[in-house]
Amino acid sequence: MARVKISEFRAKNLLSGTLGFQYTGVSVDLSQDNSGLNLTEGKHVVKVDQAVKKRNKLGLVKLNRTPGEVQEDLKDFASQGYSGALVEPFFEHDRKDEHFVAMQLTDKGIELQYSPQGGVEIEENKDSLQSCLFSSGSDGSSNTTDLNTAVVQKLFDCFEQNQMTYLEINPLVIQGTLVTPLDAAVEVDSAEEFGTKDWSALDYRSPKKELQPAEAAVEELASKTPASLVLKVLNSNGNLFLLLSGGGASVVILDEIATLADKDAIGNYGEYSGNPNEEDTYLYTKQVIKLMLDSKATKKALLIAGGVANFTDVAKTFKGIIRALDDNIDQLKAQNIHVVVRRGGPNQKQGLELMRNYLQSKGLKSQVYGTEMSLGGAVKSMVRELGL
Repeated sequence: MARVKISEFRAKNLLSGTLGFQYTGVSVDLSQDNSGLNLTEGKHVVKVDQAVKKRNKLGLVKLNRTPGEVQEDLKDFASQGYSGALVEPFFEHDRKDEHFVAMQLTDKGIELQYSPQGGVEIEENKDSLQSCLFSSGSDGSSNTTDLNTAVVQKLFDCFEQNQMTYLEINPLVIQGTLVTPLDAAVEVDSAEEFGTKDWSALDYRSPKKELQPAEAAVEELASKTPASLVLKVLNSNGNLFLLLSGGGASVVILDEIATLADKDAIGNYGEYSGNPNEEDTYLYTKQVIKLMLDSKATKKALLIAGGVANFTDVAKTFKGIIRALDDNIDQLKAQNIHVVVRRGGPNQKQGLELMRNYLQSKGLKSQVYGTEMSLGGAVKSMVRELGL
């Protein structure tokens, strides 16, 4: 048996037949032109439909959207490398009606978990979870949780009839006799594919996304050097773009930005470390700068930062960064890019002087700090300058 995830679109279609609600969601192929997508008037929910965990926290679920905003959201998801999305009517409800339900196939039977406190705070409400185990041959009627047994039996039937191995609905909105799953995740036994007509391999989903050109270029570059080079695009139209050195400092900086500004302001995450040479740093920086220049944000800044390096030569890497900046100097000035630098390590005095002199000579708005400035202080300076 191989457990595979299927699309939320297919999962809700399976559930609609059992729970008796009318499902009107639209599955969207993000590789296609969706400008002609026929949507009803009113507000909608837009989300990536690729079995991605914690979609809300990653900004991959958009609520209460107009048809025009839906189009922008789909373009944004596509620009991040995702291939599938789901558009549904926005469902008005009271938070008190949100429940959590999960069913899982185990070697002892089917385990049910239920909480009357569903929604995004379920992890903080783990003490409210109730469990029940249904042995082989059960029909769900032996339910001992507070969830209505008639609902349990319907979910149990859907689970077994569709060869599911895992089902999670959070939240499941219960309003009297109306039962509506707002978010659903389902895994099925792929060995049963040819024994069912209700789902197929076309419904399988993977959280992997296609690499954007900049990510692919850095991945290829990283394969040819002993240094560590990583680049992840977070928001192609972000305000803040990052050239970070060192994993620990990179995480600190990212957390600080997320605390001070909207997380959607962050254009990328990544790092260069392991003492890359000037050429590798130059090629890496070119990709980050291109991302920044292509962003449609009106206010943008580049943060060149890191902790105190043990081995990475600050002067050598800064020479590579300066070359990449100089390749794009006219566009950087035209877009009024602000550059904030905070760095320490071998040859930091020489490197900081090189960077400071270059930025001043080119008339770029900039602030250059050594270890006298904390990482948090440099981030605050950048956020303050942009007015975010």
